[in-house]
Amino acid sequence: MRALALLAAATGTLALVACGGGDVTQPPGNAAPVANFVVPACTINVPCAFASTSTDDAAVTAWSWDFDGDGTPDAATANPSFTYTAAGTYTVSLTVQDAEGLSQTKAASITIDTTSNEPPPVNTPPTASFTYVCTGVDCTFTSTSTDAAPGTIAGYAWDFGDAASATEANPGHSYAFATATEVTVTLTVTDNEGAANAASQTFTVTPPPPPNTAPTASFSYSCTAASCTFTNTSTDAAPGTVTSSAWTFGDGTTSTATSPSHTFAVVNPTDFTVSLIVTDNDGATADASQTITVSPPPAGAEGCTTAGTRVTCLLNITTKSIIKLKLTGISCTLQGDRITIPPPSSDQVFLNICITKTVGDSTKIFGGPGDEAFIYEAGSQVTIWFNQGTPHSGQPAVAPPVGQLSGTFSSWVINYEDGERPGDPGEPDFADVVLQVDAVPAP
Repeated sequence: MRALALLAAATGTLALVACGGGDVTQPPGNAAPVANFVVPACTINVPCAFASTSTDDAAVTAWSWDFDGDGTPDAATANPSFTYTAAGTYTVSLTVQDAEGLSQTKAASITIDTTSNEPPPVNTPPTASFTYVCTGVDCTFTSTSTDAAPGTIAGYAWDFGDAASATEANPGHSYAFATATEVTVTLTVTDNEGAANAASQTFTVTPPPPPNTAPTASFSYSCTAASCTFTNTSTDAAPGTVTSSAWTFGDGTTSTATSPSHTFAVVNPTDFTVSLIVTDNDGATADASQTITVSPPPAGAEGCTTAGTRVTCLLNITTKSIIKLKLTGISCTLQGDRITIPPPSSDQVFLNICITKTVGDSTKIFGGPGDEAFIYEAGSQVTIWFNQGTPHSGQPAVAPPVGQLSGTFSSWVINYEDGERPGDPGEPDFADVVLQVDAVPAP
């Protein structure tokens, strides 16, 4: 027994010795735990669950996990989770320990890929929508359809409402309608998962009016002496209509009447180019011109007549002539007495006679396109106007003017009474203005 006691003292082991029969019973010794776990299937960025299946003759009391092989503990529970943020192969180790401090370690490899083990998200169908712009029968369609991520629209099916279709995202289409027609356009969109949605819009397609045809200008005329009536015979193809007329008579006058009348001022037969421009309701124009010959009205009686403040004297021309005028007497003081020639000559021969003219002043009658000496044909008449002036302040009102014609072709004298100083002795004296008129042969 002493030997056993010494051995126990040396080893630090307590030995119980049964006395009596000589047999010795040892207590059972502590066994180290067994580390164990199953490597799970894991995906990047998804929490990965680990579970210890370690055992011990008593109980495992501590766990130490290293999930990425860097030697640093990452968890200290039996069933932890760990999220890998990068794909690759890692060494997972688990060290377990029992209550007596005995431990064991197990290591295993785990491969992390990018394939998720979670079910894919539920697909959301797309939303179909579109806009359109039409010019006449030509329309442009623009899809404004959408699909929630990660879905994308993969197909377009257009029904234009006239048996035509298209598969582009933004198609154009021309309708073959002759009149305004209502259509229903439908767009069906399909996404990359096969989900579909449709949208429809109803609108009216209005074709443009047919191209405008310009009008055709034409007219007829009828003249009695110098008075003419013009009849507008212009036409325009339906649906166009002639809306305005513009006449130019060739003598400096115009008209906008549809079928006007016009009297020409002529002393001899004269050609005029009459033009008509017509405009239709779309702004298209056309023109027509004709050259007409206008004759003067029949000659009136030779002599002078008074109308208001004007004296008109007519002189008959028997051979082609140029007319010369000369003032041979002036005994008046009115303001604005004047002698003029009416159209077509329109010559202002003597103006403000009483104030600015002197006896002996003379001139020819001029006029026409070149303002040359006006030529009177045989059978025509010379018309001369005397236009009464006004009295000076404080002077009595004037009487109507009067003219007296003497002589015959080719020399005349016209004595004018301008109406000044009515009632005075000797009035009217027909000596206020005296005009000598001579016709000389024209070349």
